[in-house]
Amino acid sequence: MTEAQKQMNRKIYIANQDLSLAEYCPDVDNKSYYECWQDPATQDGYNYKMCDSLEEFCKRPTRSRLLAVIIRNKDSKPLGIVSLSPEGSPPDLAIMLYKPYRGQGYGTNAFALAAKYCLEAYSLDCLYAGCYETNEISRKMLKACGFVPNPDGDSHEVHYLTGAPITQHDYVLYKHI
Repeated sequence: MTEAQKQMNRKIYIANQDLSLAEYCPDVDNKSYYECWQDPATQDGYNYKMCDSLEEFCKRPTRSRLLAVIIRNKDSKPLGIVSLSPEGSPPDLAIMLYKPYRGQGYGTNAFALAAKYCLEAYSLDCLYAGCYETNEISRKMLKACGFVPNPDGDSHEVHYLTGAPITQHDYVLYKHI
C-alpha cells in the first residue's frame, strides 16, 4: 500500500470544514513526528530534550490515550500531532505543529477540535493543558479555545538546558453541561 493510500485509509476521529484529526499510523507518521521533536522550538515548548535516534523513537511504545495526526482537508497534508495523556493520569491535551504550518491558525483550530473530541469521546468533565511562561502564542491559543487558568495554580520546574527556574502556566477547560 502506498503512502497516499495509507493517508486515505486513516480512521477519522473528528473533523470540521478545514481539519481532521486522524489515526496515527507509525509507518507513515513516525518520521515527521520525530523531526518535529528535533526542532529546538518544540523542545523548548515541552521543556524536554529529545536525544533518541529515529530508530529508538520508533521503538517507543505509545502510551497516550489519543495520538492523532492533524490533517488539512483540502490536500490531506499532515500538519502536526495532538495527544492526550495516558489513562490513569489527569487528562492533559498537547499539540505539536510541524514547522511549516505554525503561525497560520491551524494550531488553535486543531486544539479546539481535539478538546471537543476528548471531552466527548472520553466522557471527561474537564481537560488540562499548559504552556511555559515564555510561550505567548500557546497561551493565546489556550485562551482562544476556552481554557482558563487552573485554580490549583501553575507548575514550577527547571529549564531543561539551563537549570533555571521556569513556570508552566496550567489551564483547564470545563465541560459545560
